[in-house]
Amino acid sequence: MKILKPAKLNIGDTIGIVASSLPVLPSFKENYERGKKILNDLGFKIYEGKTIGKVKWWAAGTPKEVAEDINVMFANKSIKAIMTQTGGYSALTVLEHLDYKLIAKNIKPYIGMSDVTNFHMAFFTKCHMLGFHMDDVTFGLGHPWAEGEEHLGEFDKQVFLNFLTKAEAPGVVGPLTEWEEWKKGKTSGRLIGGNLHLLVNLIGTEYFPSLKAFEGAILFWEEVGEPLHNIGRYLTQLKYAGVLDKISGMLIGKITYIKEPREKEVIPPTVKELIMEVLKEYKFPIMANLDFGHFTVNIPMPIGIKVSFDTSKNELNFLESAVV
Repeated sequence: MKILKPAKLNIGDTIGIVASSLPVLPSFKENYERGKKILNDLGFKIYEGKTIGKVKWWAAGTPKEVAEDINVMFANKSIKAIMTQTGGYSALTVLEHLDYKLIAKNIKPYIGMSDVTNFHMAFFTKCHMLGFHMDDVTFGLGHPWAEGEEHLGEFDKQVFLNFLTKAEAPGVVGPLTEWEEWKKGKTSGRLIGGNLHLLVNLIGTEYFPSLKAFEGAILFWEEVGEPLHNIGRYLTQLKYAGVLDKISGMLIGKITYIKEPREKEVIPPTVKELIMEVLKEYKFPIMANLDFGHFTVNIPMPIGIKVSFDTSKNELNFLESAVV
């Protein structure tokens, strides 16, 4: 599969913001405005979509309204990148209403994480478009209490200037927090992944990549708010779907807000014990606790670009650019 990369951004370009899942709720407003200011301070103009300010239940409009906002952003030639204000719960309902032919003809960075995994996988599968699993506006750039937040100013520049404005490989990125070697080894391959349960939810749909797309790939994932037994289920479903037989390595980000079992007599394993039990038959190298996920500063993980890692070196090497 040839991955379609967008054109690099230039300082002064316009970034469109969409509320592709959760609306900009009153409790989010301060963070949202802080995130916008960071974009402005980095030298970018902002264009807010029609979903900014809309509210319908836990979404910023109906699925058709959200899809229309995204379609318009892709069609608008003056908008050079699209950034989600945050994640949420409703992106899956939007996928059927997107104009993938239009999007494939107007490739540009689509930026976000969490529920945005749905969009990244759909665009990757339908359009062969590279996806930018990165900080969003509100709970990424605008988040004042993330793990590793002392690096946030530095990372804003690295995210936007190194990954989005330079048509050259970003190279080696080291840990901001303590990364862990869970299964020794080194490998290289194309990044593919996102939020674990959202990725798994797409299996069996037209929006989930083919098994061929996972051949030799490095699967990355993070998770939030799930009980450990669900994480075990999701990984087992990837096993049953044949995905784990294809990949060459795994990178695990932050796993946060783990729910306790309802049955108080149950003695749960540690996160590592559970995951390594599910993955015990696989030989691929695994690094964990990397700096991407919820409530942390996020290393960009562009879906579709080639990276390498060596678990003994505690570093991730981006071997190609995410833009042209």
